[in-house]
Formats: sequence, structure tokens, C-alpha cells
Amino acid sequence: MSSRRLTPELLDSLPTSDPTAIASRADLRRLHPILGQSQLWLRWLQTHYPDRPPASLVDLGSGDGHLLSQILPTAFPQGGHGARLFLVDRQPSVPDASLEHLRRQNWLPTVISAEVADWASSAPATELILTNLFLHHFSDASIHSLFKKISCLCPVFVAAEPCRSWAGALGSRLLFLLGCNSVTQHDARVSVQAGFRNQELSSLWPNSNDWCLTEHRQGLFTHLFSATKKL
Repeated sequence: MSSRRLTPELLDSLPTSDPTAIASRADLRRLHPILGQSQLWLRWLQTHYPDRPPASLVDLGSGDGHLLSQILPTAFPQGGHGARLFLVDRQPSVPDASLEHLRRQNWLPTVISAEVADWASSAPATELILTNLFLHHFSDASIHSLFKKISCLCPVFVAAEPCRSWAGALGSRLLFLLGCNSVTQHDARVSVQAGFRNQELSSLWPNSNDWCLTEHRQGLFTHLFSATKKL
């Protein structure tokens, strides 16, 4: 397909209380398992943290926090063991019920309202930083700048992004069949156009000789990138 094309997503500009924004976030919660996001993250966490959860975990662009609040208790049935969980978003909309659910599982969640680049400039070190369907909002230059900051904060970073492919483009145009609203349909189309393929994210990671980088298509619709610092 052609090179990345960035178009503003409607959900980013809507107040969190807007009815269409609320409906779109509900669409995304329904789509996570359909698109394979829930299964992907569950498998990844269980594979890379088989014995214990990370002591500290950051979710960049966390939105309403639904994905991790559902996955973490399943990935770590013995609980979070007091692990710190930071949910970072420009407009966070994490319900109190989700935070309480995590606390009952012995996670210590903190919601941080901030631009991710600003947060990364002064954030403390953490064991794992992950992000789901977030990096595609940014230009290559902005991602490279963010990667430089992230690479100083954690030994492991992983991102699941839209795959810029014909399958993704077709799937995004069929979301009306699942009852998704106009905001979700629009944002899905432009997300695929801004998505990634091949080694595009690896090429933006700094000091790549010091890191183990993996990047590949995962299923029909997802592009998975991870960076693990070499010992």
C-alpha cells in the first residue's frame, strides 16, 4: 500500500461526555476481542511474564482503561502483587468501577491526564510500557522523538497498531455491519491509512544496536512492535 497518511480522528476531538464519543468507546470495547486485541495482549503478557506481573506498567493512550482492566486479572489470576499501573491519556475516561476492579486484584492504578510526550519528559523509570492502537496518531518524526524518551524509561516497550493493509482497509469499511457508529467507522478508516507495515517502527527506534527489536503483522488487522533492551 501507499505510505502513511495522517488524518485527525473524530474521537480525539470530542469531549469525553459527548454521546457519540461514549458510543464510539463502547464500539471499541466490542471490537477488541473481534479484532484479536484482547487475545493478543493476553498471550503476550502470559508469555513474557509467566511467573509474576511486571512491578510497574504504563499504558500509553489508555482511554477508558477497559482493555487492561479486563486482561490483567486473566493474565495474572494471582493478582497484581501491588504492582503500579499508570494509565496515561490526554483525555482519560477511566470509570471508577474499573479502577476499583483493579484494586481488588491488588493492582495500584493511577490515572494521569497529560500529553504523552510531556509525560515521558519527566516520568520515572518503569518495567514495561505498552500501548494499543495509539502510535498511529503521530507523525514519524513525533514517534521517533517519543521513542527516544521511552527508550530511557523502560527495558521493554511493546505496541499493537493498525496494520496498513488491504485486509485492514476492507475490514474498516465493513464495521457498519457490526452496528458501529459513524465516529468509529470514520476513525477506523483513517487509522488503517495511518497504520504501519514492514519495519517502519523499528526504523524509528533509537540506538537499535542496544535493543532486540521485533516487528511483524499479527493476524489480519494488527501490526505488532516490541523493543527489549539487551542485557
